[in-house]
Amino acid sequence: MKDLSLTQEYFICAVNDKGKLSGFNVDRLVCLLASGLLELQLSGCIRIEGGTKHLLTGFGMSVSITGPLPEEKAFLRPLYDYLNQGKPMKMEKILEDYHYSFSGKRLNALIASIGESLAEEGFAQAAEAGLLECVGRFLPTRDAINRVIDLVRSELLEEGEVTDDIAALVILLEKSGVIREYFSRYEQKEMKERLNVIVTGPEGALVKEMLDYVNGMLDMTSVIMTVYT
Repeated sequence: MKDLSLTQEYFICAVNDKGKLSGFNVDRLVCLLASGLLELQLSGCIRIEGGTKHLLTGFGMSVSITGPLPEEKAFLRPLYDYLNQGKPMKMEKILEDYHYSFSGKRLNALIASIGESLAEEGFAQAAEAGLLECVGRFLPTRDAINRVIDLVRSELLEEGEVTDDIAALVILLEKSGVIREYFSRYEQKEMKERLNVIVTGPEGALVKEMLDYVNGMLDMTSVIMTVYT
């Protein structure tokens, strides 16, 4: 089996027991988009920019294409092609197009592409969409779930190096609330303390940056929601 990517790992943990990402849990959906953006940035495909003062709310953040999409990241093609418009895109525009458009086609295309990549590799089983749904369901295998959880435990709850991918994954799981479904309160506390040490350390600049971006996107979403409701 191939190694899982950041976005695939988050997807495996975030879908419910019916293989669906609930539209009622906005933070969970925003973190799916954030996982794709962070993975593209870690792969050298995009650059996320925004001054510290803007990161307090997310406004002022922008995304620029910096390189081609690697073949192994093909499941992020819907997101990459959307971003590849020849000029930087404002983060608020990205959030609006993915979470507040009438059709939801961009978000559905991203979910389908990630889910299909997992099904092709045997990490999930595809199921038909429900009567009123626009995208199929993808149920992760128990082995796939255990694989992700064991990886997080091995890096965050044991002594050793914490990779940027796993640090980003834990940030996403914590901010979306998914982490409560897989880890005890004690484990959550231990992981949070470990991340805090990394973020405040001399080599934690990238992890802190990723944390700021996710916080900025979630804060921005709260502001946008007040406009659409």
